[in-house]
Amino acid sequence: MTPQDAAGDAVAKLGIQLQFIGSLLCVGLGLVIRRGTGQRPWLAYWTSAYGAVAVGLAALLVRYYGLPLLPVELVQGREATYIATLYALYAGAKLLFFCCLIAGSWLFVSRAPIPRIGLGAGLTLILGVTILFALSPTELNQIMAWQAGFAVPVFLACAGLLVRMPEELRTRGSRLLAGIFVGYAGLWALYIPGFLFQASPATTTVGHAIRWLEAHNAYVDLVFECLLGFGMILAVLDDAFRKAEEARSLRLREVAGSEARLAHIIRAASEGIVLLDAERRIVHCNPAALEILGSEESTLLGVSFDQFVTTNQVDELWTPSRRRIRRTGMTPPGGHELVGRRGDGTEFPMEISLRAAGAADSEGFVLIIRDRTEQVRQEAERELTQARMAQAARLESIGRMVSGVAHELNNPLTAILAFAQDLLSQSRSLPDTEALTTIVAQSQRCRAIVQDLLASARGSREDRQPMALHHLLARILPTLHRQAAERGIELAVTVPETMPQLNVNSAGIEQVLTNLVVNAFQALGEGGQVRLGGHLVEDRVVLVVEDDGPGLSDAVLPRLFEPFFTTKAPGEGTGLGLSVSHAIVEQHGGSLRAENRTGAGSHGARFSVSLPFLDRRSVPRTQPELPPSDILSRAAPLGAPPRHLLLVDDEASIRVAIRRFLERQGWTVKEAKDGREALEMLGLDDGASRPTTDQFDAIVSDLKMPGVTGLEMHDRLARLAPGALVKLVLITGDIASTEVAEFIARLQQPILQKPFDLAALADLLDRIAPPGTTSAA
Repeated sequence: MTPQDAAGDAVAKLGIQLQFIGSLLCVGLGLVIRRGTGQRPWLAYWTSAYGAVAVGLAALLVRYYGLPLLPVELVQGREATYIATLYALYAGAKLLFFCCLIAGSWLFVSRAPIPRIGLGAGLTLILGVTILFALSPTELNQIMAWQAGFAVPVFLACAGLLVRMPEELRTRGSRLLAGIFVGYAGLWALYIPGFLFQASPATTTVGHAIRWLEAHNAYVDLVFECLLGFGMILAVLDDAFRKAEEARSLRLREVAGSEARLAHIIRAASEGIVLLDAERRIVHCNPAALEILGSEESTLLGVSFDQFVTTNQVDELWTPSRRRIRRTGMTPPGGHELVGRRGDGTEFPMEISLRAAGAADSEGFVLIIRDRTEQVRQEAERELTQARMAQAARLESIGRMVSGVAHELNNPLTAILAFAQDLLSQSRSLPDTEALTTIVAQSQRCRAIVQDLLASARGSREDRQPMALHHLLARILPTLHRQAAERGIELAVTVPETMPQLNVNSAGIEQVLTNLVVNAFQALGEGGQVRLGGHLVEDRVVLVVEDDGPGLSDAVLPRLFEPFFTTKAPGEGTGLGLSVSHAIVEQHGGSLRAENRTGAGSHGARFSVSLPFLDRRSVPRTQPELPPSDILSRAAPLGAPPRHLLLVDDEASIRVAIRRFLERQGWTVKEAKDGREALEMLGLDDGASRPTTDQFDAIVSDLKMPGVTGLEMHDRLARLAPGALVKLVLITGDIASTEVAEFIARLQQPILQKPFDLAALADLLDRIAPPGTTSAA
């Protein structure tokens, strides 16, 4: 034997050993999974298939390693018989492997027992082939070629069974397993010429490849057997999960059916049934109880039942029950007659039967209530205006602070998220990847918190309605005139009745005007004049409140609308009035400004409320048409021209993070630290001869920047180079201010709110300038 032949023989034997070990591991894993997922017969057959492979490989190991160890006198003259027997055992084991595979696949698909004739035919075939090879010795290569001819149709048959599974049984595991069977069939098809013509020299590339497969078949088989085992495990686990979900759904349907029947019984009862928790809050009530209590279910849930009992009779209802529950764990028999109170405040005679639900430490109560009167119900409106106004003041103050804080947080959050995503996109060690992933996740969590706070701070417009201004003033002027008379102040109102209607929350605007006029009264003290006037300026109604007081100092003016800032003495004001008024006006798309009166002989302060005829934020935005996005094909084709991008942001850290990321996406990025520098690069600054926007395929700009803002850049592009607007993408951390909100209402370019994912920006840019295309000169 030549050294090359010896080396090849050693490689082949090592492959058999590795394949034997892999088969044993698959058998062990199959047994463990079978025990954990229940007695599934197809898993037993698949596990047996790997056991058969292990037996066949053990026969080969005995052939190569066991026979040479036997005494010479025992082997002499019988070596050929021993080898033939071992090869026959190997051939029979591999045939058993194929039969177990197809039997397991058939069981997995059909979920029916294997017919006895099929089992008998398979066992007969295996036994016959084993005896045939034992009586007719042959070389291992011929056995392998024969096995390949049998394996190909078996693997294809298994794949066909899995492909034709019923749709409700098909899972990702079954699809993967079918694909592996097809690949295994292709591999064994290549084995056929390799083992049949093993002695013939290879003269072509295909021949050399087949010869390599034949020489390393044990290693290749090991890989495919592991893949096949993985596919089987995934298919079994998916099937187990599907059955568990079906069982859970069935249990849920049964529970839902039981609950529905119980709910039907409770709802059909003619007496009121109310379920309370341990704190006497209402958990459930039937329609009869709703009718008796005169309330809707949505307003009752979570409310203490004590509010439906007159105050002087609460102890009569609960004290004996509490004492009895603590002593015996049982509730008192009988019921209580008392005076109840409906949801509208009307009192009526009511009978209550009380039972405890739970053990000694009560988990709640079940009440049976009966209405014992047919008297006429009278409606009574509850006074909640003061509480609502106080709540609105708190929410508006918090909203203003949250909006400002959120805007300041958005820029550093954008830089943190961008740098982390950029670093994460590069090849990193496992510890670095885990750390960066944590940074990205926590940054996104912070972003979600900021956005939630902004959403809660922007207020609601559902209660707005068109209203004439003189009707709104008619509600507040009587009270204001009375306060003015008490202080000896003249209140002059010069608001024409012909002013257009406003789409407003009347309570909010009333609060604003009342705050401004009362503040003017307090600034005057005793005597003087306060004027409330109104006029039109373009498409806005401007209401002006001015006084003859001392005016506003230079130190006060910059902080006038800050929450909790006040010039009044302790205990006379909270500092929220002007802050809340400012927030209410901004939520209506308007503005509130303060200044001192100027001119000869003029003194005092002037507050101007500017409101649009309609809320501009209600104008729908229309997005420009962009080509469809394909994130997976984001990379530019090989040899494609580079795309050019202008990045404008006053935050250097954000520019660096975006530039690093986009340069790896095939972009050439130029930076501008503000709008003025960007306009110079675009040829749109004052004195430029002609625009040079064609040098960039896309422009990314922040909205709020010192000097020339992104809003001004957009308007300059729209006026001087309107064709370049399609290249513009705007980013901002502030969408709550009036200026930005009005700009967004008329905007037709895409806008991203900071902090954003770099992938979202790259995807948007790919739709504006797809990879492989460039319009830049």
